[in-house]
Amino acid sequence: MTPRALLLEDDAVAAKLLQEHLSREGLQVLHCKTLDNAYRLLNRDAFDLLLVDRVLDSEDGLELVRYARIHYPAIGIIVLSGKNQPLDRIVGLESGADDYVPKPLDPREVVIRARRLAARARAMMRLTNGDLLKFHDFSLDPLARKLSHRDAGVIPLTGKEFDVLHCLARSGNRPLSRESLLRNIHDRDPCTTDRTIDTLISNIRRKLRLICGSDPVCTIRGNGYAFGAVVTLQPRPEEIAGRA
Repeated sequence: MTPRALLLEDDAVAAKLLQEHLSREGLQVLHCKTLDNAYRLLNRDAFDLLLVDRVLDSEDGLELVRYARIHYPAIGIIVLSGKNQPLDRIVGLESGADDYVPKPLDPREVVIRARRLAARARAMMRLTNGDLLKFHDFSLDPLARKLSHRDAGVIPLTGKEFDVLHCLARSGNRPLSRESLLRNIHDRDPCTTDRTIDTLISNIRRKLRLICGSDPVCTIRGNGYAFGAVVTLQPRPEEIAGRA
């Protein structure tokens, strides 16, 4: 499969040049200019590599780095930045980046670093949380961040809904508090409270019930929620093919 990279860069000229070099070397690159779009794409699709411009217009790209490192621990992350002091590099690496490339960029150098890191990230993904989570006739894919049903196909979930469902499905049927579930979603709204989880759970239940008439999410009075279905792990299709 072609390695996939998400590029967050608000300079259109620099992004186009880097995208062309990476594409020629066999990487599929998706470009975005803002943090909001980067979060949306990262939570919608599966990527092997994340390239992040640190200094954006009124935004800090390291915010995305920290989020990606928590929620996608196997993804490769390269920070691209004009901040080149030793302390700047240390902060970038401590935020979760695997590599820190100073600007002005030499696209050839970025390509070499990106290819190596994408290969390593893909190998790590096979060793971490790449298994599909199966329950009833549903399949939860933690890398593609998709929920699908044997007959109905892909069920659309928001990024936060997926995070909550994934957290419940891998909990081993243990009750999880609202506070615990809240820590597993990303929300930039400071007004968010643990009641947000109730709304997300309600949305998840409604979407599952539309497909099969029931849902596996159980309310535990005074203790949050639990997953009532038996979950089995299944290797991803490409891993099965690789073993054949």
